[in-house]
Amino acid sequence: MPVHKEMMNGMSVTVLRDTGCSTVVVRRSLLRDDQLTGKDEICFLIDGTVRHTPVAEVEVDTPIL
Repeated sequence: MPVHKEMMNGMSVTVLRDTGCSTVVVRRSLLRDDQLTGKDEICFLIDGTVRHTPVAEVEVDTPIL
């Protein structure tokens, strides 16, 4: 899968692009508190575990659509 350097919140981040994904995971240390919506979602991981994760709204500056 292609990996790209992009910008998020003024920081350079490495982005793994997967057009078939239904969820995007972002390291918490890359988020500002004001980007958290206060909502949680349930994520079912490939190993069968279930995680409750906070939802955030972010913009990634990328030339790739």
